[in-house]
Amino acid sequence: MKKKILVIGSAGYIGSVLIKNLKQKLNLNEYQILGVDTNWYSKNLEINKYNPYLPEIMYNYDCRNFNLKNLNIKPKVIVFLAAVSNDPMGNRFKKATSEINTNSCIRLAKQAKAIGVKKFIFASSCSIYGSSGNASRKENDPIHPLTNYAVSKVKSEEGLEKISDKNFQVISLRFATAAGYSPKLRLDLVFNDFVASASANKFIKILSDGSAWRPLIHVDDMSKAMLWSIKEKQNLNFLPINIGSDLWTFKIINLAKAISKIIKNTSISVVKKNFIDKRSYTVNFELFKKLAPKYQPTASFKKATLLLQMKLKENNLDLFNFRKSKELIRLNTLNDLIEKKYLNKQLFWKKLIK
Repeated sequence: MKKKILVIGSAGYIGSVLIKNLKQKLNLNEYQILGVDTNWYSKNLEINKYNPYLPEIMYNYDCRNFNLKNLNIKPKVIVFLAAVSNDPMGNRFKKATSEINTNSCIRLAKQAKAIGVKKFIFASSCSIYGSSGNASRKENDPIHPLTNYAVSKVKSEEGLEKISDKNFQVISLRFATAAGYSPKLRLDLVFNDFVASASANKFIKILSDGSAWRPLIHVDDMSKAMLWSIKEKQNLNFLPINIGSDLWTFKIINLAKAISKIIKNTSISVVKKNFIDKRSYTVNFELFKKLAPKYQPTASFKKATLLLQMKLKENNLDLFNFRKSKELIRLNTLNDLIEKKYLNKQLFWKKLIK
């Protein structure tokens, strides 16, 4: 019988790339890849055109009202990616952020443990460090979550650690900020935003003084880390681990400059010179280097920039005002669902929040 890997949040920006990589790197005579997703972003770029990005079996559920018994299967590994996935959405939908990112995660982990699932992989975030000052944060250093999104990741880790044991290992991957091309493209991520701005307008607008530090990671390298988590055996019951690289760690102003050197003739404007973004952190990735030397980030910054630029052009996207896009900015997508897909806005609000 094949070993089942269940990816919860399989049709999102990260999930779709993970599915592709799992199908390419794992022996599909040995493994079966399953996915669960709401498909809220089903109208996104290139959806359903590329079968490599789709799991063998896809279940359409909201993780808040989904139970593992609905599937009547026993996965060997569960990867939990489902999330209200950035700070603007976390601020707009505070309760949903808690319900989806934390409560559903812990509830499903408890169900997984009860049916004998051996490993639970959680997509956490380096944003839990919040403001690190001059020190690069290690996994056992103090954390300082500054947003609802970051708080939800901290609470998830706390709940998961409590239920982990030698028979139910939890690996919490504290990812740097996601970046790069995905068929479920998002432009509400700093790297993607800057590349889209430079590609469309030859102009990058920085909405702070640009001094904040931010580690980034390409979505393909995120998938490699999750593949390592699936395949490798670790002795710890609960393993939090920072995932990223020093080469992809930038001050925001320097990130803009690096992109402007690749996409020629791009100018940079620091719009809010007096606004200091407190979400500033550098992260120590030595533990990941030690435990997973063969799974380290290898994405080329230049190639990632040019690939995203090429894909934006190939799809003839109107990027002049992309921050208002209902398909490429997640908060806009959710607001559009509220406005158009449900005549009774309050009914949808309750569904979204509860």
